[in-house]
Parts: sequence; structure tokens; C-alpha cells
Amino acid sequence: MAPDGHECSETIKCDKVMGFLFALLAASSYAVSGLIFKLAKDAGADEIQFSRSLLQYILVLPIATYKKKDIIAKDLKTNIILLFRGFTGVVANWTRFYAILFIPLGDAVSIVNTYVTLTGLFACICLKERCSLLDALLSILTFVGLLLVARPSFIFGNISTETPEHITAGVLLAFGSAVLASITIVCIRKLGSEIHFSVSMFHYTWIGLAFSLASAFSKGALSIPCTHDLIVLFLSAITGISGQMFMTLALQKDKAGQVVVVQSTEIIFALLLQLIVFRYYPTLTSLIGSLLIFGCSFVLTLKNTRSKTNKEDKTDSTSIDNVALKKQ
Repeated sequence: MAPDGHECSETIKCDKVMGFLFALLAASSYAVSGLIFKLAKDAGADEIQFSRSLLQYILVLPIATYKKKDIIAKDLKTNIILLFRGFTGVVANWTRFYAILFIPLGDAVSIVNTYVTLTGLFACICLKERCSLLDALLSILTFVGLLLVARPSFIFGNISTETPEHITAGVLLAFGSAVLASITIVCIRKLGSEIHFSVSMFHYTWIGLAFSLASAFSKGALSIPCTHDLIVLFLSAITGISGQMFMTLALQKDKAGQVVVVQSTEIIFALLLQLIVFRYYPTLTSLIGSLLIFGCSFVLTLKNTRSKTNKEDKTDSTSIDNVALKKQ
């Protein structure tokens, strides 16, 4: 017996709530992961990436085996998307770590979270999702917020205590991470719920292991970390895996645009952690830029939610009319 309109509506609402909760958990997990990496003494991005990928491999493989999921998809197109998702996700994570080293945690997270609007742009191009005039306006305002956080010297002058080279490198790495993260989100959404999250994460893990090892060997920086950094590596891996898992589950429950908007609350978590742990007070321009980026994300959430509600109301109304006609 097929489910009626009321049951379908309840299922949609339940998925929406679950998607919201998963995205919020992903945001807090990523913020804590960035904080832990900032606290590391000697562990670099390669060590963090390797430990996270290794632990994730150990945890994910039994899940995929238990669920009896095929690691390799049946068609070539899906396998290519899985590989591309894994590569972009690994490089996005790697560039994010290096950005946190060069600039404050809150600034790095704010710039990385511009991928909210970038995801909408790529989703419009790749997934044929609608892009309105308001979306374009929010994208421009997000870029203004990015400029306020980055504070380029050709606009603001050299007003930071950090060296200009470090600021430029950190901003470029953070923005590169945002671009790659948005592509990763679109790939996950393209795969849909037919691909179990453990399969998607498995491809991320083996690509992460290969990438981090190759990067460390090329720099001659592969070494055994001290006890303190071993703890840091383990905690960073746990929080990073949790964030990835929650994010994948959220994307399977709701639209890509809405999920990444909720996940952008990572900005708030990062600013609070930065203030509590490091006693670092953001500059006025950084704070305004971060709030502007978050505000644009919030407005985009309201827009998407209202649009989805209107569509659901129209669908319910059409279903009721069809039932009434059948009874006549």
C-alpha cells in the first residue's frame, strides 16, 4: 500500500529536522577539530590528514562490510564522482589546515565558509538548481564579507600584526579550501542517498592516506610525533571523522544549499572557541565580515525554507484536489 500525502509530508519534515541536526553537529565538530589542530605543537597538516584518514579507514571499512555495501560502484560514472569527491575533499581539508596555521582560527573558518554561496553557484551549474537575483546579491555581500575578513593591504593598508606574506597565503589557502569544499558538497549531493555514507567516506580515506604520505615524503617531513601530538592527532581525527559523517548524513536528508547554510554556524563556534581558549579578540572588520558571511547564509536559509514550504503546500493542495475529483 502506497503512503498517503500526510505520511509523505511527515517524512519530509522528519528528514528536514534530521538534516538540520546533523549539519549543526558537523559544524561544531569541524570547529573543535580546527581548534585542536591550532593547539598542536609539531604535528603538521600531513600528519593530521594521515591520522584522520587512517582512523577513518579503520572505522568505516567494518561499517561498509556490515552493511554489505560494494566499495566499487557498478557504473563508471559513479566511480569517477566518488574518486573526484575523495580528492577534492582531501585537498580542501589539507588547505584548510594550512590556512589555520597562517591566520587566526575565526578568520580562516569565516573565509572557508564562503563555500555556502559557492555551493549554490556550482549546484546551479552542475545540478541545474535555480539561481535567483537574491542568490546573486547574497553572493556579492558574502564576497564583501570575505574582503573584510581578509583585509587586503591594497584596500586597508598593513593594519595587522601578522606578516603580509602569511596573511596572503592564509587567505588564498582558505578560499581554495572553500572552492574545493563546495565542489565536494555538490559531488555528495549528486551521488544521493543511493550510495551509503560509508562508501563515500571510504574513498576519502584511501585517497587521504595516499595524498598525505606523498606530500610528507616529498617534503622529507615524515616523522614519529611526540606523546602530546599523538593525543592531538587522535582527537583531531575523531572530531574530523564525526564532522564528515554528520555532514554526509545531513546531505542525504536535505538539500545541499540548506545543509551547508546550517553548517556555516561553524563561524560562530570558531569565534567563541578562539575567544575562550586563546583569548584572541577579533578585529572590528573581521567581526563585521564574519557576521556578514553568516548573515548572508542565514538569509539564504530562510529563502530556501520558504520556497520549499510553498512547493510542499502546492503539492498538498494538488493532491487534495485529485482525491476530491476521484471521489466525484
